[in-house]
Amino acid sequence: MKVLAIDSSSKTATAALVDETGVIGEFSINHLRHSIILMPMIDELLKMAEIKKEEITHIAVCEGPGSFTGLRIGAATAKGLAQSLNVPIVGVSSLDGLAFNVREFRGIICPVVDALRGYVYTSLYRGGAELTSLSDVTLKEVQSLPDIVNKYNDDVIYIGDGVIPYKDVLNRESSKEVFFASSVNNISRASSIGMIALEKIARGELSTYIDFKPYYIRKPAALENIN
Repeated sequence: MKVLAIDSSSKTATAALVDETGVIGEFSINHLRHSIILMPMIDELLKMAEIKKEEITHIAVCEGPGSFTGLRIGAATAKGLAQSLNVPIVGVSSLDGLAFNVREFRGIICPVVDALRGYVYTSLYRGGAELTSLSDVTLKEVQSLPDIVNKYNDDVIYIGDGVIPYKDVLNRESSKEVFFASSVNNISRASSIGMIALEKIARGELSTYIDFKPYYIRKPAALENIN
């Protein structure tokens, strides 16, 4: 089994190849030119890893939440590849992927994806020997997060692009110690999407190129005020 994983849901465009033994290779570019660089990145990754497209058994892609434009680019790329290669798609939450980056943290892991205007996409996890989901994906006012996290009475680590604009708010008084993911782990990583996809493949959680859809949660800003 060889999984090609891609994530363009944030500022980072990233692609990785994984299999049951781990990560084969990964490319990431932290620059908003996804529509231009994503396919060349995938082609170069396959070339450097000496893997033919025909060897790919699954396409893993970040399903959201995140940037509307980025999610559409990722979905279109995944659908096109899945159709041409006749392989299934595995959708993975961006928040699951971020939490996976720091899964060894023994406390509450809180991914925060900036949804603009003081809101973030978020969910809670407990790390350690296994990564356990504690809540569904939601859209929250960032100011409410410290109070929500404090209810668990555990140390917390925040991760994601929402950390940068809202760090002061998130670092508010807490009953436990507050950590922030390092710059190495604070970005989306296709390898994390791919490793989670392996678990979903084992459970049979697959989509076709026809029925896969990104998970937006909210409408684009231009449509939010339209009744």
